[in-house]
Amino acid sequence: MSVEENLRVIEKATKALNDRDLDTFESLHLNSVLQRDPQNPQGIKGPKAIRASLEPFLKAFPDIRFATETQFGAGDWVTQLGHMRGTHTGPLEIQGGQSIPATNKPVQLSVAMISKLEGGKFAEINLYFDQAGLMAQLGLLPPLEQNP
Repeated sequence: MSVEENLRVIEKATKALNDRDLDTFESLHLNSVLQRDPQNPQGIKGPKAIRASLEPFLKAFPDIRFATETQFGAGDWVTQLGHMRGTHTGPLEIQGGQSIPATNKPVQLSVAMISKLEGGKFAEINLYFDQAGLMAQLGLLPPLEQNP
C-alpha cells in the first residue's frame, strides 16, 4: 500500500479511538501485531491484548481525545505526532493490580507513534508518551521543570 493509504489507516484508527469504536479500532490490526509502549516495553501481541491494555486508560479518562499534529511515512512505516487531552475522572488501573483514584485533573500529553503497516493493517506499533509527565499532571509526582 502507498504511504498515503497507510496514513489514512492511522487516521481511521485515531477516529475510532475518539469515537470509542473499539471494534473498528481492533479490526485495523493484524492478529500478529506487536505493540510496545512505556507500560509494555517487552511488547504485547494481538489486537485483543492491545484493546485490553487501552480499556483501563479509557475508563480513567473517558473524555480523552487524540489529536494529530503531523504524520508522515516512508514505505510501510508511518509516524504520527500528536497529543491527547482528557480529565482523570475514573480510577486508573496500573500494573501490579493497583489503582489510582480519580483526581479530576485535566491532562495533556504529547504522543509519538511509529508503526509498520502490512496490507492496510497495523503489524507493529511503537508508542511513546511521557509517563512521568502524566503522573506530575495528576499531582502524583512533583511538577516537572519547564525549559525556558
